[in-house]
Order: sequence, then C-alpha cells, then structure tokens
Amino acid sequence: MPPLPRALRVGFAVSGTALAVNLVAAVLLDLELGDPALLTLARDVTMWLLALPIAIALLVMGAWRHAAGICHVAAVLLCWLGDGLGSLTGETVVLLGLFPPAAVAFLAALWPSRRRSLAWGWAAIGYGIVGAISGGVIAIGAGPLAVPVLLYALLIAAVAAFAAIDTAGLLGGLLMLAGVLVLGIGLFLIEIPDALRAFAVLVLYVLGQALLAVSLQQRLGLARALPERA
Repeated sequence: MPPLPRALRVGFAVSGTALAVNLVAAVLLDLELGDPALLTLARDVTMWLLALPIAIALLVMGAWRHAAGICHVAAVLLCWLGDGLGSLTGETVVLLGLFPPAAVAFLAALWPSRRRSLAWGWAAIGYGIVGAISGGVIAIGAGPLAVPVLLYALLIAAVAAFAAIDTAGLLGGLLMLAGVLVLGIGLFLIEIPDALRAFAVLVLYVLGQALLAVSLQQRLGLARALPERA
C-alpha cells in the first residue's frame, strides 16, 4: 500500500491520541483512582475527537469534490455527533437516532463501487445472516428499541458488505460491524464493565473508521502522497 497522505496521518494521530486518553480515563474510573469528575470530563471531551479529525482530513484532501466523498464525510460527521451527544446524555436513543442515518450515508458513498464489493455476490448472504441473527438476538433484550436495533444491525452489516472492495474496506467494515455488535450486547444483554466495554467498542470503532477512510482515499485517489522534498 502506498504511503498515506499527511492529512490522513495527522487525523489518525489525533484520533488515536483521543482514544488513548479516553481508555486511560475509563480504566482509572473503574479502578476508582483520581478525580471522577475530571476523568469523566476527559472521556466526554475525547469522545468528540474520535471521528472528527478523520472527517477534517478527508475534507482537506478534497473529498468534497466527489459525491461519494461528501456522503462518506457526512456519515463520519453523523457518527461524530452520535459519539459526543451519546456520551453527554448517556441516552441510547441518541445513538439509534444518529448512527442508522450514518450507515445510510456510508451506503450512499459505497454504492458507486457496489459491483466491486462482496455485496455483489454470494457473500452478501453471509453478511445478511450475521446481521439478522446478531441483531435479532440483541433486539430480544432491547424492549421498545427492538426494531431500531435490528434495523441498525442490518444496515451496518450491509455497510460491511459494500465496503469489502479492497483490504482496507473489508477490514474496516468488519471492525465497525464487530464494534456495533459488542456495543449492543453490552447495552441490552450482558453487563460489561465500562472500561472493558470502552476497549472492546472504541478500539474497533476507531480502527474501523480509519480503515474505511483509507479505502475511500484509495478509491478516489485523494491527495496521493508525494515523495518528501529535501
């Protein structure tokens, strides 16, 4: 794989730093070490910095010049709002109000490349089965949110299938799908310690966002990296 453009490397560095701070704060909170108010603030602030640097990097590289790029950035920004508002409010309904539209925006960004993806073949059946079974199991414990939960599971499975255009897209889609399923299990089925859930969900989520951005950059040829000048 060719070197990544500088804007994307900087965006990943900022997102990775925010992720590290968030995870450390989560562990300290679970261990009851440090000031809980300060650590909670650190987690709330860094949730706003997980996806936004990636969206900014894509815009800097010229994603806004392409319809697929606009849709992808819109999806990342909806995820960004879901991350931040979901952390501040603690309301699951906020996530279910913002992440399904984000999945639809991802699908719109991936639609032009659909014939090159695993969604355009027998593998789509496997993705659909995984989404339906896992979403159905999680929906059992979701009560009145069962239908939105199942719908989102199917949408994110579709995103994973359509994103399987190249290696970065394949892995990014699978990581996003895995992160959503772990989050759903933690919210509706099994009580998972907050620090463990943060590691399991946020690491998969940030890596998935990063890999999907790499896939987009490669598909659209955004700001192809040039040799460093002396």
